[in-house]
Amino acid sequence: MTIFYPDVSSYQTGISFAGCVIAMVKATENTNYRNPDYAAAETRAANAGAYFCAYHFLHAGNGVGQAQYAFGVVGANVPLMIDFEPAYNANGTIASAPQIADAVAFINEYRSLGGKVYLLYLPHWYWQGNLGQAALTPVIDLGMLLVSSDYTGYSDTGPGWAGYGGMTPLVWQYTSTATLNGVVNVDMNAYKGTQAEFEAQVTTGATAQGPGTEPTLVEGDTGPAVQTLQTRLNVWGAKLTVDGDFGASTLAAVKAFQAQQKLTVDGTVGPQTWAALNANPGTTPQPYPAPTKLAVSSVSLSVSWDAVTVNGQAVASYTVEAVELNGSVFVRETPTTNSVVLTTLVPGQTYNILVWANGGPVAPPHASILLRRGPAGIGERHRAYLTTFLGEALGGPRRYRGPDIAAAHRGLGISNVHFGLVAGHLVATLDELGVPRHLTDQIIGIVATLQPAVVTA
Repeated sequence: MTIFYPDVSSYQTGISFAGCVIAMVKATENTNYRNPDYAAAETRAANAGAYFCAYHFLHAGNGVGQAQYAFGVVGANVPLMIDFEPAYNANGTIASAPQIADAVAFINEYRSLGGKVYLLYLPHWYWQGNLGQAALTPVIDLGMLLVSSDYTGYSDTGPGWAGYGGMTPLVWQYTSTATLNGVVNVDMNAYKGTQAEFEAQVTTGATAQGPGTEPTLVEGDTGPAVQTLQTRLNVWGAKLTVDGDFGASTLAAVKAFQAQQKLTVDGTVGPQTWAALNANPGTTPQPYPAPTKLAVSSVSLSVSWDAVTVNGQAVASYTVEAVELNGSVFVRETPTTNSVVLTTLVPGQTYNILVWANGGPVAPPHASILLRRGPAGIGERHRAYLTTFLGEALGGPRRYRGPDIAAAHRGLGISNVHFGLVAGHLVATLDELGVPRHLTDQIIGIVATLQPAVVTA
């Protein structure tokens, strides 16, 4: 089905939304204009049973300030569209020509405040002329959905549905001269889908046809659904290329997201992962930054890190844990400064040292470092084992010649978390050695094939 709906401003003050499924109303412009009819229009839309949306007319510069101003009027519960086109002086010359960077700044700030912004009205003529046919990757990566403009009259196959800048229109504004309930010169828009689908898309950016219908995705899948997955992961902070290929990089981003959301970390994108991805990240409290420059002395077993500060103030305390390979916490300290001495570690054991700042709004990220302490030679044996393990995985000349890999790891209590830590150390080592990232992704993908045999917990 196709839904047709108006978008109006103060030029249509008092317009009735009777018969409309959706009502889009201008709320704000720049940092100093509020539509005087906005609040009344919201009431009229509610009385007509129309789903209410707002839009902000973006100016060049100060995207952050404009977002703060718009959010102060619209709030967190009403979805917002950005009107991305020039503003004109009385003599017809351009007064303001917003750029992509202005939109990006606005989107990031608006979402950080808790607002919902996923629609971007960007006329084809402005993209082609004023923006020089620029790639729209920065807004694609933020999960924005395109509203096109082509006043040629509507049809389901008309030119307003043609994509540009790497985006395909979700909505087409096809006229500016419609008559609605006795008011002339009204902009009208077309959306292919149901009202429920429209509401899901303007509040979450989801491109699936209705909530709960996204396909389950695994590594190796390709196509539009994977592009949607990559776009949503980028909204949550990933830096993926939206190419529709569920490869090693996408798998790593999925697992990181699942861990962050406290979901099952299996790399499979099912209903629970989709539901979390389609939520609004702007409503999630941001964790404290992870400590950096974590270092452990191999003699005194002292641990130190850069002090974590929040809003210019040092945090009150930290948690430091020495975790055995089976996941058990062997030592836990809560120092009030950015260093501590661990004195009870057992010689001959290997530990992961985890450090994080206490007092954050959510469970904070941690820094970690692998600590090996024991008699001479144990590090070399471990190194030799890892060399043959990787040789077996990658088909190298030094192959593993011990017991069956699954049998060798049985009973060790190795979990997916432990396997992920080792994979993380491998990535860091390859990066330090200057291995190109695409080769690193291939290596991690191959090593991951051994995960079912190694993980026994």
